[in-house]
Amino acid sequence: MRENQAITSHETQVPEKTYLISKTDLKGRIIYANPVFIEVSGYSHDELIGAPHNIVRHPHMPAVIFQDLWQTLKQQRSWSGLIKNRRKDGGFYWVKARVIPLIENGRVNGYASVRVRAQPKEIREAEYLYHSIQQQGLRGFRLHEGQLQARGWRSVLNTLLQPLNRSLRASLLRFGILTGGLVTLSVGLLLGSGASGTYLTAGLASLGVLSLATLAYGWIVTQRMMQPLHSATHIAQQIATGNLLIDLNPQHTRSQEIAQLYFYMDMMRKSLLSLARDVHQGIQASLDVSTQIEDGNRQLSHRTAAQSGSLQRTAANMEQLTMNVQQTADNARLANQLADQSLSTARRGGEVVQDMVSTMQDIHNSSERIGDIVSIIEGLAFQTNILALNAAVESARAGEAGKGFAVVAGEVRSLAQKSAQAAGEIKNLVEDSLKRMATGAHHAKRAGSTMDEIMQSVSDVTHLISEISTASNEQASGLAQINDAVSTMDSDTNDNADLARNLGVTVHELSRQAQELKLSIQLLNTGSTGRSTYAPDPNATQEPVPLLKVA
Repeated sequence: MRENQAITSHETQVPEKTYLISKTDLKGRIIYANPVFIEVSGYSHDELIGAPHNIVRHPHMPAVIFQDLWQTLKQQRSWSGLIKNRRKDGGFYWVKARVIPLIENGRVNGYASVRVRAQPKEIREAEYLYHSIQQQGLRGFRLHEGQLQARGWRSVLNTLLQPLNRSLRASLLRFGILTGGLVTLSVGLLLGSGASGTYLTAGLASLGVLSLATLAYGWIVTQRMMQPLHSATHIAQQIATGNLLIDLNPQHTRSQEIAQLYFYMDMMRKSLLSLARDVHQGIQASLDVSTQIEDGNRQLSHRTAAQSGSLQRTAANMEQLTMNVQQTADNARLANQLADQSLSTARRGGEVVQDMVSTMQDIHNSSERIGDIVSIIEGLAFQTNILALNAAVESARAGEAGKGFAVVAGEVRSLAQKSAQAAGEIKNLVEDSLKRMATGAHHAKRAGSTMDEIMQSVSDVTHLISEISTASNEQASGLAQINDAVSTMDSDTNDNADLARNLGVTVHELSRQAQELKLSIQLLNTGSTGRSTYAPDPNATQEPVPLLKVA
């Protein structure tokens, strides 16, 4: 034990009607601790299992108490007494403990300790006694199986002074003393009666034989009663500590009452054994189901988390796609507006081309009229030239008188020739213009046709863009709904993940409680291999008196 551990004056009360149970191996290492003991000690289950049992020993406990405990256990006897244990936090708690060796196949394989709450009066007496032992020692007393007993003649006197119902051995001793007193009284009466020597000797002999026979019969009856009771006590102790594999063999007793006691104790053992095995199977089945549920829930949680991540990425992609489709719809709407404007522009262009074609036709018509006028001018120039020639001929006939007229006629003829030349040039220009105007008119007509085709194409494009805009708006609306649905699924998936986590916590808690129940049921030894056998203890004593009663 570590003596330098910190201690405090804080006391923890053991709950009423609870049992603090632990088991150790032969070296005192803890192999089992029930939940109440774990809670009161302040240690965790993992801290207790495998640790030496003196981890809870309080330094105020005298060492001789534990020396007596181990000495008693090595003799395969049970030990009982009040113990002050230390908590992990340095506090303490008082218990009334009974430590019992666990016997399996005739050999001790460990020890069980069952503790209950100690009463305040018992605690005060124990504190005083333990303080006195630490200060002054035992002083003429000794510890035996947890009980403080007097030494020498005081031990015999205390045995005689025990109540009649406390000890059969004490009753037998009192019976022997009473018998001896009666024999002595009878001898005195015989001596006082003045009987003869022969009668006196015969009377004394008869009284002696009767006394010995009475004592022998009393001893035999007591032994026949004590041995089965000791065996029954030992069996009850083993069953109380959870050893349900112990054999009950009542063949050594002929008492019908004792045989019935053994019979019902065996029925109780078998009932507990069957119940413990059924509970163990149920717990194991619950643990298997809990494990399956926990594994399934873990997989569901992982899949839900993966699905949640996928939905989040899908939601982000859907949101981006919705933005792209919305932008496409906006662009389609703008393109539709531009197409409408292009259609209007094309229509105006078509109208301008039509106006140009009409103007070209008017110019063509005017050019043809110019040609007609030029033809008239050419005719006039030709006639003027003829007249000028005639005038020249006539002036030549006139001689000198006709010279001036001949000059004028020459000038007129020159003008007529120039007019004819100019008219020819104008005619050539007009004809060339007519050709060009015909070509331009042809091109204008083709331009008009092309503009008509452009207007039809622009109209078709406008219609298609309008349909694209409508479809884009519908897609944007549909994607918005899908995005809302994905968001809802993501929210539901997150809720499912939360539920899966909560279910995991619940299943883990259920599994933990099942494990605790399994640990609790392990107190009952229902091993499938090996059987515990009961070896009667001929030296076993009756139920020991409370620790603080001086015997």
